Amino acid sequence: MSASAARAPRVLVLTHSLSEVDGVGRYSVGTLRELAPRCAGIEVWIGRRHRGLARDMPRAGVALHEQLPTDHFPFLSLPKLAWLLLSSLPALVRAARRADVVHGFCDYPLGFVAVLAARLAGRPVLVSGHGTYSVTPLDMPVHRRLIGWMFRRADRFLMGSRFALATVQQRVHPRGAEVVWYGVTPADYDADAARGAQPGVPGPFVLCVGEVKQRKGYATSLPAFLQAWREVPSLHYVVVGRFAEEDAYFQDLRRQVDLAGAQGHVHFLGNVDEARKVALMRACTAFILTPTVSVEGGFEAYGLVFLEAGAAGRPVLGVRGSGAEDAITDGENGYLRDAGDVRGLADGLVRLARDAQLAARLGAAGRARAERQTWAAAAARVREIYGELLDRAPEGGSP
Repeated sequence: MSASAARAPRVLVLTHSLSEVDGVGRYSVGTLRELAPRCAGIEVWIGRRHRGLARDMPRAGVALHEQLPTDHFPFLSLPKLAWLLLSSLPALVRAARRADVVHGFCDYPLGFVAVLAARLAGRPVLVSGHGTYSVTPLDMPVHRRLIGWMFRRADRFLMGSRFALATVQQRVHPRGAEVVWYGVTPADYDADAARGAQPGVPGPFVLCVGEVKQRKGYATSLPAFLQAWREVPSLHYVVVGRFAEEDAYFQDLRRQVDLAGAQGHVHFLGNVDEARKVALMRACTAFILTPTVSVEGGFEAYGLVFLEAGAAGRPVLGVRGSGAEDAITDGENGYLRDAGDVRGLADGLVRLARDAQLAARLGAAGRARAERQTWAAAAARVREIYGELLDRAPEGGSP
């Protein structure tokens, strides 16, 4: 390894979220917490109107620039993308020249912006993709060209699961593609992490964490719960995640609950703070998420919440044909069923509700998995990749 690769690198990071309430934010903060001590300084650029900062956002070794003319929604129309480039690209190129490596922590379009700034500054660049916005722009004529250029010109393209990378590679073949697993910090899901917070819902309960929208698969998980509830009438279903009362999808879920007469057993909490989320995960009978592909083409690349629930010592249920395949080993840390298998999922919920020893055994396996699959391990691999890029880069320039 060259001297440039061996020394701690300076890194420029672009992301659209540093929040606790979405997957990109959790990836960004989890990675930064472990990556910052391995680097000589990290500049993070994010939009002025983001979702807020996670409480465990690292400060030491991280300089935050809340300057990009974007908000928390990752996708940008072409006029907004043009305005971002006109207003921010010169500053981003200067920031890239201060760095040794540029890293887009999210896919399109900020991944594209990261690659463009890096190439103009003569720096190596990698992009971490998360799924939907590595694929859906390929169906839009102009965006297809831009994201294609991003895939060709990034030195490395990282995905957090095999399922996500395979889905992308059905359409394109990113340069330097590699799976670097999403992770957790297991101690974040121990009792102390809840800081005295209580679940605040009746028990026993099944938990789901995810915004109430089509790709999270509530059209499968809710009917599965309702079938299980008929067999275990004490069971409750708790949903953590943003929802809109006027949304047609949410209203349809409400109608299903009303028709079943289960109003007192289904609880939509909206977003909650991290301590309460941990308390809910630790107290639930089981965690369930049944992702599907939305009509817009969105998909669940991994389901980091499966790993988080495992870190809290709880069994998890999911479906094949989604990122759950990378998070669940059927019968080991939970149950994996075919997409749409409402009866099979309901049977799993009933079995776990009735057999505390089984739930504890599967939950213990989930915790063991979480202790192997950590943000520290992910950050260590990312730091190795920085070194590999610097090792083959000419001094002061990109490879």
